[in-house]
Amino acid sequence: MKAGRGEAARRLGLRAERLTLWLLWARGWDLVAWRQKLGRWELDLLVSRGPELRLLEVKARRPGAWVGADTALEPEQRLRLQRALRTWLDRVPWPGAVSFQRVSWAGWRCRFHPPERWDALKVPRG
Repeated sequence: MKAGRGEAARRLGLRAERLTLWLLWARGWDLVAWRQKLGRWELDLLVSRGPELRLLEVKARRPGAWVGADTALEPEQRLRLQRALRTWLDRVPWPGAVSFQRVSWAGWRCRFHPPERWDALKVPRG
């Protein structure tokens, strides 16, 4: 029996996250959290290297998909990720720099987008 589209997409995303984690490990990053659930939100990968904490959002699409993984992160999703990371940082304070990076997969092709500084998220809420 063939898996439904949702199940196939979930497996593709899981594979992309594992491959991303392996590539990061080969570059000297350590896993802090994987698929961290925070209420309705989920952080794909949290990794560290030295004092830096990086949140990675991994997007995967089949080759030739109508919407590519490069453009799959909408502004609302970015805001949800920032809120989820803020919640995580409230629970697990991080003393070093905090950054965000998108990783997009199209089949076996991987693209690491430029990292963004998200240090402002460490500022305590007033």
